[in-house]
Amino acid sequence: MTGTPDANSSTDRASTPSDSRTVTDPVTHLTLPVHDNTSDELLAVSTKSTPSGDPDNEDLRHSQMNGVVEAESRKDNSDDVRQTKMETATIVAATTFGSTLAILFLSRILKGWVGLLFSVGMCCILGLAAPAFVLSFWNPQSHRVQLQGEETQLRKPKSDSPESAAWFNSFLYSLWPIVNPALFISISDMLEDALQASLPKLIHGVRVADIGQGSEAIRILAIRALESGDVTRASDDAGDFVNLEVALAFRARPRGTGLKDRSGNPHILMEFQVAGGILLPVWIELTGFLATARMRIQLMPNPPFLSAMTLTFVGQPKITLKCTPLAKSFLNIMDIPGLSGWIQTQIDWAVSGYVAPRSLNMDLKTMLSGRDQMDTETLGVVVVIVKGAVGCKNGDGGKFWESKAEKAGDPYATIGWGKWGKAVWSSRIIENEGRPVWDEIAMLLVGPSEMNAKEKLRVQVWDSDRGAADDLLGTVEVNLHDLIDDPKTQNQLHSRTDRFTDISGATPWPGELHWQVGYFAKTTLDQHLKIMGKNIEEFKHAVEHDAERQLREAETLQHDAQAEIEKQKRANLKDRGDEVIAGSPPTEEWPSGILCVQIEQIRGLVVPNTRGTVGADGAEDEGHQDLPSAYCTVIINHTRVYKTRTKLKSNKPFFAASTERFIKDWRTATVMIAVRDSRQHEVDPLIGVVVLPLRTIFKNRSQINDAFPLVGGIGFGRIQVSMVFRSVQTRLPKQLLGWDIGTLDIEPQARVSDGALPADLAACRLVLRTVNGKGKMKAQSENGTWEQKRGKPVRLAVKQRFGECLLVQFRNHSLGRDHTPAFCTLWLKDIADEEEVKVALPVWRNTHGALERARVNAEQPDGAEKVGTLELTVKLWPGLSGYHKPLAEHDPNFADVMKVLDAAEEQGSSESSTNSSLHDAETSSDSEDEGAAGNPESEDNNGKTGVLSEVKEYGKRKEELHRKHRGIMQWSGVRKLAWMGHNVEEAAVGVEHKVKGKFKHHQLEQGMDVEA
Repeated sequence: MTGTPDANSSTDRASTPSDSRTVTDPVTHLTLPVHDNTSDELLAVSTKSTPSGDPDNEDLRHSQMNGVVEAESRKDNSDDVRQTKMETATIVAATTFGSTLAILFLSRILKGWVGLLFSVGMCCILGLAAPAFVLSFWNPQSHRVQLQGEETQLRKPKSDSPESAAWFNSFLYSLWPIVNPALFISISDMLEDALQASLPKLIHGVRVADIGQGSEAIRILAIRALESGDVTRASDDAGDFVNLEVALAFRARPRGTGLKDRSGNPHILMEFQVAGGILLPVWIELTGFLATARMRIQLMPNPPFLSAMTLTFVGQPKITLKCTPLAKSFLNIMDIPGLSGWIQTQIDWAVSGYVAPRSLNMDLKTMLSGRDQMDTETLGVVVVIVKGAVGCKNGDGGKFWESKAEKAGDPYATIGWGKWGKAVWSSRIIENEGRPVWDEIAMLLVGPSEMNAKEKLRVQVWDSDRGAADDLLGTVEVNLHDLIDDPKTQNQLHSRTDRFTDISGATPWPGELHWQVGYFAKTTLDQHLKIMGKNIEEFKHAVEHDAERQLREAETLQHDAQAEIEKQKRANLKDRGDEVIAGSPPTEEWPSGILCVQIEQIRGLVVPNTRGTVGADGAEDEGHQDLPSAYCTVIINHTRVYKTRTKLKSNKPFFAASTERFIKDWRTATVMIAVRDSRQHEVDPLIGVVVLPLRTIFKNRSQINDAFPLVGGIGFGRIQVSMVFRSVQTRLPKQLLGWDIGTLDIEPQARVSDGALPADLAACRLVLRTVNGKGKMKAQSENGTWEQKRGKPVRLAVKQRFGECLLVQFRNHSLGRDHTPAFCTLWLKDIADEEEVKVALPVWRNTHGALERARVNAEQPDGAEKVGTLELTVKLWPGLSGYHKPLAEHDPNFADVMKVLDAAEEQGSSESSTNSSLHDAETSSDSEDEGAAGNPESEDNNGKTGVLSEVKEYGKRKEELHRKHRGIMQWSGVRKLAWMGHNVEEAAVGVEHKVKGKFKHHQLEQGMDVEA
């Protein structure tokens, strides 16, 4: 069973009563009263020993199927019995009293002993016979049943009373014990994730070690068909649907005290990790289950005949468990206060995610036929280019502690969804600026949740404050459906200028936002067929003819056969279209698109003992205590974007975790998956890496589902990965297709192109800067050019390529701080990746603060004097390199990716870095040439040469050896010391950032998504 809860539900279970409430049924789309099952109702199921088809059980099945009215009847069953007794006693008393009065009246007529004997005899006879006669014609519950029946009749027709399921229960009883337990892995994964998300402080990890359905089958109390419901509000998916309601129950039978006897019931073996890495196993046995479920099943004419299913529970199911600790020699884990109740609560919480109006969507066609995923969940992409803002209010204007020079504000822009409220993208902060010009681009994925919620695209401008909360300067909101339906924004960018308002949109605020926005849908089947050279009309005609032939018998059974045929045509066309698109490689014409990466499972995950024999016996034993606790990190274009949960102590962890991302150019994109072992008191070691360049992976088709070996780490295994790429209808400029991270390569010569510069500038040296890099060139007086002193290229690290510029400063030596009389700027968003280009940069006089404004605003300096043109030859290499190592020392994300790159390159993966020659480059192009290591022959033959060479060799391979837990890192004590030092470094970096944050603005960055 796979699927995710419906994200479109608006009713929170925590805010409604637990006994009964009214919600919208996600199956029929009608109003549905729901009722949470109780322990009394579960006990009532267990006391019914008759088969489910027996009439004695009919009331219980009706009560399970008929909603709140019958549920309340079940709940008040004891009151009904007491009321029945009272009614019977009243009838007996009334008839006895009436007969006695009649006899007394006759006794007044008959005198003497005869009358007395007659009266006594008649009182005895009538006192017994009269109540029996009346009760034979009187049903004490008839009126109550009639009243309930009238209300029930208003809600359902007579024909949909529950059907007996005795035959199916008999079949299920025989089938249940032989079902492969592997089919329940997804259930255990869902439960494990729910428990992992809210662990108590005493527990460090939890793992579902085993799950089994036992031999005692779940019993179906009854099943009935539902009406179609409001079809106008139903899904637009093509095809015919069947709506069903099923009542399910399970009650464990009394068994022995041993685990072998109790394994006949559904059970889970869980392992809890406490302090010291001790694993405490706990046996959890299902003792009771009661639920009513509704399902909407989409039908298809071909096997397996079932396409999609929507499942929901009508009220909170009642689940009872029995927990038994197995570790008798350790602490009894179930004696910890509240832990048993915590397990029960978390299980109830996991199930509540599928209670109406929430639902579970399952692709039965894919599950039953084994078909791979062919499409992405994302429907399209909103592309936003934030140009700039003018006229907005001054966020620092009312702060008396700010000087007049600092009262221009420090604006930045954010983009997100209005109903969600959280920003998903942020621009750079432009300090001390009243007219910011960002010119940055953002891409937001649009999925079914945003479409169904009728989201609004929200752009906000804020004023960054160092010591207080940021001030809102203005908001602009646009309805998502307006962007989709407007021809100006359909698959193209449209320039807009919008006035700012407050966050509610009701009050106008000063200022305007200049921006571009467009909605780009996924490429259509017609576009792919045209590229492939196939006849579109012939393809569609063949699909439609096949649908008509498949449903040729439908017209004899229903009046709306033509409508069903049209639905089936659309369904068949979509299925065939997905197969055609997934079966062909991505097109060069549409390089941008949506990439879905799903990590299924890792098989044979082994971390051998570094001080023992590799591949020793028992290394793959599931019960081995040294099994890794693995988690995965997805890295796209050298940026960490997603992290899975940790799977505790398993050599075949099951993840089923996926993420979707917008890829600017699939031809140059690279996906890396790093698997790490979560350890206590140690830095998480790298088990292995998988490098997946999309051009190679999608060489023949746009979808893959394959297993890849892990390399470059301390362990072994094969990771099952599924990836799907779908192009979107956008053709971004070549300059915008590059990576966000890169290395700027500048040729070591620069010259003036249009005449000579003024003499004061010709003698200046050039200082070339990015945010995270710096290089220099020296003036050559003899030819009026500048050169790097050793003739080496100037290479600078780039972290945010679409928000950075290359700043060229003309620097004069002076007493104190050097003076900058002129400058040039080159915005890196204007050059393409891996293309050597000659750029002509205007040289501007640095007057009236022109340099400070030009280095952060993506526009030509306003009012500055142009004094010449400087020519440079540049090339931008995408990805991380050795010039990013200083940055990695202060950024854990970069450090992690650098280690992954090291592991990938050592395995000979040429695709791990676009230019591998840069990866081990010097940290500064101005560093001195490496000196000779010395001549070994000049050393004495007393062993010093061998020792020195070994030390040097160890120094060269130190990072590789330590990453693989070799060398001194093979000892656990050394690794713990390294972990302590790592924590000290992280704490120092955190304090440094905190202190600097008091004096400088903190740049917001998009973080890595974590599996929810």
